Amino acid sequence: MGKYLPVIKTAECGSMTRAAQVLGYTQPSLGYIINNIEDELGVKLFYRDQRGVTLTDAGTTLLEIMRQIEATEDKLREAALASQGALLRVGIVPSVACQWMPAALQSFYEKNPDVTVKMEYTHYYLDGELGVREHNLDCCFFTGKSPVGLEAIPLYEDPYYLVVSKENPLAELDEVSAWEVLGKEKFIPNNESFDTESAIASVYQAFEKDNLVDVRPQENQMTLAMVAMNLGITILPELDLLGRTPPQNLRAIPLKENFTRTVCLLCPRGSERAPLATAFLQVMQKTVEEWREVNLDRAENWKRK
Repeated sequence: MGKYLPVIKTAECGSMTRAAQVLGYTQPSLGYIINNIEDELGVKLFYRDQRGVTLTDAGTTLLEIMRQIEATEDKLREAALASQGALLRVGIVPSVACQWMPAALQSFYEKNPDVTVKMEYTHYYLDGELGVREHNLDCCFFTGKSPVGLEAIPLYEDPYYLVVSKENPLAELDEVSAWEVLGKEKFIPNNESFDTESAIASVYQAFEKDNLVDVRPQENQMTLAMVAMNLGITILPELDLLGRTPPQNLRAIPLKENFTRTVCLLCPRGSERAPLATAFLQVMQKTVEEWREVNLDRAENWKRK
């Protein structure tokens, strides 16, 4: 536990009693710790009364600095664990996390039971690339070609589908061209359509002027719920659809353009790659191969019957 975490939690809880419960301290112990920090800094951090605690002006100013110190110390501890081969930091995206990570983690822990795996969501592909490049991540899931200085190892070729309501006349088609639909249907944004590094970024940008709502959803379930109400259409990759139960009133239509994204594991090259990242890559390659055999036909549940 970081030195200033008791102050941070007390400020967030607004109560010594609640903060002590969260931290696992007794209230007198927490009060003693905070008093010592106030004495050390020479300032009063909290006003105390029967209703709880509130930050003083000095406490408000110092709280953000304390948070920065805690974040820096967290990174220091992570780096120390990583240098000892006891921590693997993986950047993940929701669709991949749902489909592959549970089985991959089970296999990885069988061979590496003492390693901590820290998973961090990367909502945009560039976030993952920067995380690996700046050594904040050991590897991450990524789409596209290898960025300079890094290596993107292909795992799965993931096709995109046009997703429509069953009530939409398009639902009767066996396949459709994205460009034929452009300008004729309202588009519902999804959590990939704003990512400039998306494999079909140009397609999403073309549809942007027909967006029905100005929203950047963090979860595609909202997008699909709106499409199910026949408010518009969207385009999503297969992996994202397979993680959901196909509602009766939604259809995924293959695109004539055969748009796909190559899902990769992005890692540092050669000797710069952590041994645990190499071990995880090997596990993930086997996991995806086995997953492909079992799930080959699941996409049919989303297509027109």
